[in-house]
This record gives sequence, structure tokens and C-alpha cells, in this order.
Amino acid sequence: MDFGIKGKVAISGGGSKGMGRAVSEDLAREGCRVVVAARGREAVDEVVAGIRASGGEAVPAYANMATKDGIEEAIHIARENWGHPDIVVGNVYGPTHGRWEETKDEDFRAAYEDMVMSQVYLLRAVTPAMKEKGWGRIVLINSMASKEPHKELPLVTANVTRIAATSLNKSVANELGHHGITINTIGTGGFATDRYTSYMRRTIEAQGKNFDAREAKRRDEIPVGRLGEPEEMAAVVVFLCSARASYVTGQFIVVDGGVTRSLL
Repeated sequence: MDFGIKGKVAISGGGSKGMGRAVSEDLAREGCRVVVAARGREAVDEVVAGIRASGGEAVPAYANMATKDGIEEAIHIARENWGHPDIVVGNVYGPTHGRWEETKDEDFRAAYEDMVMSQVYLLRAVTPAMKEKGWGRIVLINSMASKEPHKELPLVTANVTRIAATSLNKSVANELGHHGITINTIGTGGFATDRYTSYMRRTIEAQGKNFDAREAKRRDEIPVGRLGEPEEMAAVVVFLCSARASYVTGQFIVVDGGVTRSLL
């Protein structure tokens, strides 16, 4: 299937590891010119080198996409090499503050800055040029917790601010759809990444539970019986970035193996 995005300029936020890396590589396979944006220089360089070795086009941006300066830096690199981005995938590392009684007011303010304001900065920075072109694709990698907050993981600030970012995307999508710009949000479940494993191990063992036993039970709770692979999530993201997804906007799409129980 031709997704119709060959030659498009794409920024892949958090694009050097895990799901973000899979997105970077998938966009490049579709012929996009990819700015791999993340803070870790070594990991970014590895992904860029791999894309180039496979015949794709990629450049590094050692940028923190949770900040206004980092977003502007990634856009500057895109424009310096190929032009203003047509496609942007936002993938910000979420807040990891604890349960309600463990949080402070400043934890919520910091989480709002990371999760919501980063998306405000991103939308303000990229949509004017997309409006001029009459075409744009924006996808935010979020969490299934925006639909159904996790009962076990102590992520109250993330639960609150992720849904705010989802609402922002929906609101802006309503305004910009007639300009050919689509904005969607992905709600991820459990994926087999180093980040997931390290976080879950710390959390479960801190609760005095056995990690391997709890993970086995968790897989049994997922209808497909396993964690997702990063490439499976990336495939959904890249479709949403494609020309074929021009009638899909303002949506929150859960990619979690069926674990979310709610219908809506």
C-alpha cells in the first residue's frame, strides 16, 4: 500500500528508543525525510545511521521535545535540511510522580508543563506553515490511561495531564481540519520496550511483589495474551500520518491489545 508520504518532511519526537524509534524507522521506510529528535546523542546517532544505511534520509536533532526551545530546534533542523515539517509525531516522556497522597502542588504544575504545554508549543510552532501548504499530520503518542486510569500504577499527575493533552488535540483538530491538517492521539498499552520493563520492575518490586509473577498475570489480562511490539504501534502512527488517513482526525485511538474495557 502506498501511503502517499514519500518525500514528506517528518519530525519524530522521542524518536531514538522504543516506540519512538520504531516510528522513525517506519516513516523512513515510507520515504519520509526524518528528523530524529531526542536528548540522547548516542541513541539518536544510532537510529540516524541505521536509516541512512537502509537507504533512507534522516538527520539528528539532539532536542528535548518537552520544551519550547527543543521544539524550535527540531523545526530549525528540519527547515535547514529539507523544509518545514509536514508530519510531526509528539512523544514526550510522561511524569512519574506517585499516588495522590505523595504528590505536591508543584508536581501537577510540572506535569502540566511537560504534557500539555509541550503540545501547545508544538501545535503553535508547526501548524501555521501546514495551513499555508493545506496539508499536515500531527500525532501524539499518549497512554490508554487517558481513557481508563491505571488502578495499580501510581501515576495520578500523568493521568490528569494526559487527558488534558488529548482534549487539546481534539479541540485544535476541530479548528484546523478544513486546512487539510489532521491531529490524532494514540493511547498506548503495555509494549515490550526497555523503558516499560525497567519502570514496571521498579514499581512492582517497590510494592513487595514478584516482578515475573506479576508480569505473567498481566499478560493473561491482555486479550491478545502478550505485550505489544513497538512496530505494531508504529504501523498505526504511520497510517495516521499518511495521505490515506485524511478523513481521520480528532481521534483518540487505543493500541493496547484490547485491555481497555470501556466501549467509549
